[in-house]
Amino acid sequence: MRITATEETGLRLMVQLAGRYPAMAAVGDLATAEGLAEPFAAKVVALLKRAGLVRAARGRGGGYSLVAPPEQITVLQVFRALGERLFDARFCDRHGYVEAACRRHEDCALRPVWIHLEATVTELFGGITVADLVSGETHMKGRLAGRVVVEHRVPERPSKRGISP
Repeated sequence: MRITATEETGLRLMVQLAGRYPAMAAVGDLATAEGLAEPFAAKVVALLKRAGLVRAARGRGGGYSLVAPPEQITVLQVFRALGERLFDARFCDRHGYVEAACRRHEDCALRPVWIHLEATVTELFGGITVADLVSGETHMKGRLAGRVVVEHRVPERPSKRGISP
C-alpha cells in the first residue's frame, strides 16, 4: 500500500487548518508551513474543497477553513477525498480480471486478504481524527498502542554533503 503525495499533503494541510480552526488560512501560509510549492498546495486544497472538507472565502481575511471541527473529520474522509479505496467490488474489473477471463473468479485466495486489508485500514483511519493528529506524535503513539506492535523510529536526517557527524 502506498500513500500518494497528494494524500499525505492533503492530510498535512488538514492538520494545518485544524490547528487554526475556525480561523481562515491563506494557501500561501499553508504551503509555507509545510514547505510546499504554493501551486501544489492550492491544487490539493481545491480537491479538499470539492470533497466538502474545506470551505473557501474570498477577500480580506479570506482563505480556507475546515467545514467542521477537527474532531469530526477523520483521516479516512481525507484519504477517500483524495484517492481511492485499496480494494472494492470493482477491483478485478478495473485491472482486467473480468469474470470470463479470470481463472480465479470462483476461488480467489487473495480476495479475502484484500477485503480484510480494506476493512482494517477503514477501521484504523476511520477512528483517527484530524484533531488527534494535531495533538502530536506522542499522543498518536498512545492512541495506537496495543493495536499492532510496531517499532517507532524517527528517520535519521541525512547529514550535509553526505559527511557523517
